[in-house]
Order: sequence, then C-alpha cells, then structure tokens
Amino acid sequence: MSKAFTNEDTPIPDDADALPPRTAALPITPAGLARLQRELADLTRAGASELGVRRARVIAQALESIYVLEPSAPDGRVAFGARVVLEDETGQLIAYEIVGPDEMDVAAGRISIASPVAQALLGKRAGDAAVLRRPKGNAEVTIVSVALP
Repeated sequence: MSKAFTNEDTPIPDDADALPPRTAALPITPAGLARLQRELADLTRAGASELGVRRARVIAQALESIYVLEPSAPDGRVAFGARVVLEDETGQLIAYEIVGPDEMDVAAGRISIASPVAQALLGKRAGDAAVLRRPKGNAEVTIVSVALP
C-alpha cells in the first residue's frame, strides 16, 4: 500500500490502547470467570504466540471490568445464568445458557445476555412462547424448561 494512504497517527490494532474501553462493568457467571482465569493462566504459562499474547491482553482487560453474578431463575423465569430449553416450530429442541458477553460461546450453547435471542427469552417461563429475531429470519419457539446449570 502506498504511504500516501496511511495515517501514522492511527494506533496499530495490536496496541493495548486500541482495544475499546468499557463504560461499565459486565456480568459473568462464576463458571465463566473460572474459564477465563484458566485460559489466561494457560496462555501465560505456555509463552504464547503473538495471537496468544493478544488474547491474553483481551482477557486481562476483561477481568478488570467484570463482576460475578450468580445464576438465577426466579420463580422459574429465564434470567442471567439460566439454562433454557426451547422447542422450535419443527419440534427440534435447542438449549441455551444465558451468560455474560465475555463468556459467550454459541457452539457450546452459551449466549450473551445482551443478544437479541436472550433478550426475547428473559422473564419467560416454561410453556411461554417467544419470537426470536435472528439474521436468518424470525422463529417462534416455546420454552420447554428453565433451570440452573
């Protein structure tokens, strides 16, 4: 790329300062905190690669701006930390655990409390219907169960 199209004042993305600062602390489950602490210890112990060093920096910054919130399901309602089993229109069962943004892992069924799917489920009980607004289209689901993990 030509030097004419670069801006030397723009921070390099790998700089610690380039990671966006948080305006507020975010919740995390006790299990999510343990996973992040374990991952950070593994990266530190292993003498991580450049990518590992960046990941360790992100984890360290996240650990400075989180607070532990115990999972709950008051009166059987979907809330932070709850494990929710849904049934879609085809009868397929889908399970999600509502967690903090720093511990989400869609492949493992952990979705952020800030996600549109979680927002549609919060406060609902077993037997309630919810409309999930997803990129691939809306889906109506029925909540089969709400439990603590």
